[in-house]
Amino acid sequence: MTQLSNRPQAANDPYLIETLLSDHGATWAVVGLTDNPDRVAKPIASFLKSELGMHVIPVNLRRETVNGERAFGRIAQIPVPIDVVHVFVNGVAASGVVDEAIRKGVKNIWFQLGVDSPEAVDKALAAGLNVVVDTCPSIEGRMRSLGWRM
Repeated sequence: MTQLSNRPQAANDPYLIETLLSDHGATWAVVGLTDNPDRVAKPIASFLKSELGMHVIPVNLRRETVNGERAFGRIAQIPVPIDVVHVFVNGVAASGVVDEAIRKGVKNIWFQLGVDSPEAVDKALAAGLNVVVDTCPSIEGRMRSLGWRM
């Protein structure tokens, strides 16, 4: 598991990561997911769906459908409960995503590897959300043999 050295201990609890990745059928709102095959969000969302059995809902400002899944422009527009918000946007936008997740009542937020926003992480922790930060579900799932076999 990767973790930036300045992250609070409350983030990246190994039990939380295991639980989130093992909850087959959970709904993951993937913020920043588009149909662009050159963006890392697409293969990771495919891993979540195909290998871990998650329901993946794309969230992007253009409301661009991804892999046949209807996209929403904002978390608040998603008409079903969300188990995990997976953040693929830049650090500046991440704080707003946390605000939306809090208003929606989401309990788990995962900041993808490379999303650098200590403010957003601190805000999520202060609000009592379960936080995973600076790691990747695909990497974590493979390390735990939950998905693809190496």
